[in-house]
Amino acid sequence: MPVANIVAFLTSGTPWSPAAAMGASLASHYGSVLTGCYVDPCLRDLSVPDVESTIHTPGRGEVLFDTPSAPDFMLFASQNRVAKTNWAVVQADVEGAITQLAAWHDLAVVESDMMQANELLTFLTHLLWTSRLPCILLPKPCTGLPPFECIVVGWNGSPQATRAIHAALPFLLDAKEVWIMDGADGEGDVDADLPRFDPFRFLAQHGVTARRRRFDSDAAIVGGALIWEAQQLRADLFVLGAFSHSRLRERVAGGVFRCMLENSKIPLLLQH
Repeated sequence: MPVANIVAFLTSGTPWSPAAAMGASLASHYGSVLTGCYVDPCLRDLSVPDVESTIHTPGRGEVLFDTPSAPDFMLFASQNRVAKTNWAVVQADVEGAITQLAAWHDLAVVESDMMQANELLTFLTHLLWTSRLPCILLPKPCTGLPPFECIVVGWNGSPQATRAIHAALPFLLDAKEVWIMDGADGEGDVDADLPRFDPFRFLAQHGVTARRRRFDSDAAIVGGALIWEAQQLRADLFVLGAFSHSRLRERVAGGVFRCMLENSKIPLLLQH
């Protein structure tokens, strides 16, 4: 199953940042078109006072940092067996750029140390919540590259977790092992009259055999428990639904998503 268009949000060039390496590896494996999007440092080093804040937009007269060039990125992509590329530089209106890029891409690659924690949460809010573009969030350091052989899925019965599994299907099809960390509480919150999604049945219909591990869904401990389970299984990708709670609650009170965001040592595939 193809991933037709991938956008990698980059923080450096020559040497290229981890998102470039991950994006190129994915694009080479799946025959994707790869867009490199360099986000200027001026837009990555600012505090965000509240959940609805817009990431800084510099004025027309501001001098920004030197940026990598399209030919440099094309050469890097070619050396990594990626034939089709696009190039973009964001020097103003990050949220507008995300919205535009999300309109024709299927997956984003983002570095977890691209911004400070609150700024990154705002960036991911717009990417995942507003634009509904799934992303692979890379830990620091990130050494593993696809194909992902052991994938762990966090399942709580929510629409966000369902959409995350659907977005991860190309990677799940290639995996040698798939584990579902099942924290769904029986019937959950789904109306009995509505269609019910069974992740095991869904994956089996696509030729993926998944194994189940139950875990306590207590929000106070579940993030750490999921990270521990993934480490025990030697997983190299974790699939997770993001922002199951409100954006404000995720920012102020935390949650599974925020715990994973701050502590995971393996890439996270996130979808809202």
